[in-house]
Formats: sequence, structure tokens, C-alpha cells
Amino acid sequence: MPSSSRLARLGVVTAVGLTTLANPSAAQQGDRSWIPAARLQAEVRYNDNPFLLTSGRKSRLDAGSAADSQSGRFRDMQSATDVIPIPSLRLGIAGPGLGGRPLEIEADVAYEANLQNARRRHAEVAVDIEQSLRRGGRVRLSADWRPSYFHKNYLADAVDLNGDGDIGPEERRYASGTSNEMDLSLRYRHRLVKSTKRRPLGVTADVEVGYLDRRYDAPFAGRSRGGPGAGAGLAFELDRRWVIGLDYAYESFAGDPAQEVLILNENDFGEDFNGNLSTSDDSARAVVLVDRSRAEHEFGLSVQGELGKAATIQVGYARRLRNFSSSEPFDVVNRDRRDVRSELAAELDLRLASGLHLALGARRAAQGTNRAGDPGATGEVADYTRYVASAGLRYRF
Repeated sequence: MPSSSRLARLGVVTAVGLTTLANPSAAQQGDRSWIPAARLQAEVRYNDNPFLLTSGRKSRLDAGSAADSQSGRFRDMQSATDVIPIPSLRLGIAGPGLGGRPLEIEADVAYEANLQNARRRHAEVAVDIEQSLRRGGRVRLSADWRPSYFHKNYLADAVDLNGDGDIGPEERRYASGTSNEMDLSLRYRHRLVKSTKRRPLGVTADVEVGYLDRRYDAPFAGRSRGGPGAGAGLAFELDRRWVIGLDYAYESFAGDPAQEVLILNENDFGEDFNGNLSTSDDSARAVVLVDRSRAEHEFGLSVQGELGKAATIQVGYARRLRNFSSSEPFDVVNRDRRDVRSELAAELDLRLASGLHLALGARRAAQGTNRAGDPGATGEVADYTRYVASAGLRYRF
């Protein structure tokens, strides 16, 4: 399910949009007709670490080496940074729903056209159905589909070419990790306290449940995972100009333990992984069970408000904790693993003229793990920092 954190919903990307909307207020005023809507938008992002690499691996990717070329470690990963134009089209219709209250149905198609890393180009499709309820309540059903997405290259196998029992960098074999993902969620929002002139503090609560299913193409079926999630949040409206949000989300992803190739030090386990009658090889090819099941907790805090009549600002902070539950004895990648990620985002929106806006945004994330380097030589996510910047125009008419 999408994170309940409002940080994840901040518009911290460049947006250059052309929007054609019929007046939606008619449906809210009891008009029985259905009103179509359309929006054409283009976004541009700069991402300084799209593959979530450590600083050392970013340098290796840009420098290149004969060993990495032979192993396929960075195949189709042309650059450690990227500029990403994202055109999208949203179509919708609004009209009377349950009890005559407004019902909105929207469909969105977006395409990420990475300029430096063409293998990462992909489409995303989203459908949202939202029904208005009494007391300012709303219920929204969402479905998001990402049919094909290239994450990075992961270790698929190893070949001991010189027969010395140890696997060198050039003897590893990496393959592309590509997935198909479906994300479903149901969200309910309820107004607890309405903001008025006499009582400027308003309070809104929301709860969300969902299910995510991510399936990897061969040879990485063992990386597939899915599971339920739930979240809740409170929004405090101050004098109708500022909103403070507090959020929490929990997700549980289960994966089936699968046999995979890792590069292990036999001395650490006293095992002859490669079958050469020795238990002293430092980098042996080992076929062992790996389990990527995990639980995630995310906490979010956000503030958004008006800076005069022509400017709005949004700032948010989120902290995500991942706890992996693998109990497989040789699973050095996930056994007792814990990841902690902090993310800070901000956006400034300036209205330059009627319907014309300038948006400036930034997002910075940093993750730390209790893994040292890349255990098992799999190419897993480790410690990283990522910065995303944006600037652009948006026009509505």
C-alpha cells in the first residue's frame, strides 16, 4: 500500500502542467449531471542516486572496470545520476454518487523517460475512485500498477574460471532485477472537528488499509514478495491556512525462502560450500536458502501552509524502520538485518499569474543498515544517500 505519510504525497518534483477542468463545484452543489475532467502534465526530476548505491559503488559505476564489465555488475546502469522527464495524462469524471453526494473517478497514466539510464524507463497506471460522505468524510479506493521496472543488477550465479575455489569479481555473474508491481489501498477520511471563525482549530483523521504484490522476473523469483499494510493519521488545521499532519504506517511483506547463490567466507561457517574438500576459501560460491520477509514501520510529520496570497509551502519528515525476519543460517544478506531511513522534503509553490505557478522542490533521504558493505556480493541495498531536486512551471486553465 502507499505510505500513509504525507511526506510521500508532497509534490517535490518539477511540474509543467496544462489542465482543462470543468467546474467540479457543480456536483457538490447537487447538480445531477456528470462532469468530465482532463489534465496533461509534465514533470522533470534530478536524482543523484537512482540505484541507491553507496558512494563507493557510485564511483565504481562511473569509472568502470574490466571485472565489472565481465560480470555484468553495472550492465544497463549507465550513470550514477539521472534527469527524468515524466509526462502524464489524467482523465476523470465527477457526478452524483451514494446519497447524491459527489463521486469522482480518475485514471492516470505516467511515463518516466530517464535520460541517462534508458533501461529504467517505464510506465505507471493509477485508478482512483472517491466517494464523499457525511460530515466531510471521504472514502477512496486506489489501484496502482507498474508493469515493468528495472531496479538494478543482482548476483545470479558465479563461475570459478581458474578453479582456485575463490570467486573473484570477474567470476561473478549479475542479471537485471525487473519486477511487476500491483498496489491496492482503501482509505477513509473523517472530519472530527470543523474549523470555524470562532474555533480556528480543525481536526481530520484518516485510516488506510492495502495490499502490495511485487513479482520479479527470472532468475529472481525468490525476491518476489507481497503483503498487507495499514496506516493512520491526524491532520490539524490552524486558522484555515496551516495544516500539521502526523502519520504512521505498517507493512508486512512475506517472501518464500529460495535457493540463491551467495559469495561466502567458508571460515565463518566451517562449511565446504563449493565442494572442494576444504573449508578455508574466503570467497566461495554457495547455494543457500535466502528469506527476504520483513516488516516496515514509517512515522511522518508534515506542515503545509500559506505564505501570503501567492505562495504556499510544504515541509515534511519521515522515518522508516525495516526489520528482516530471516532465520536461515547462511543468509548473511537478511538474517538479523535492520534498515533505518530518514527523509526530508520541501516544496515552495509561487503563483506568478492566474493559473501560472512556479514550483521549487527538494528531497533528501539517507539510509543506514547494520550490514557491512555488500554481504554475499548480491548487490543489495546498503547505506546510501539520495537527493532529488526540482524546479518548474505549472499552468491551469
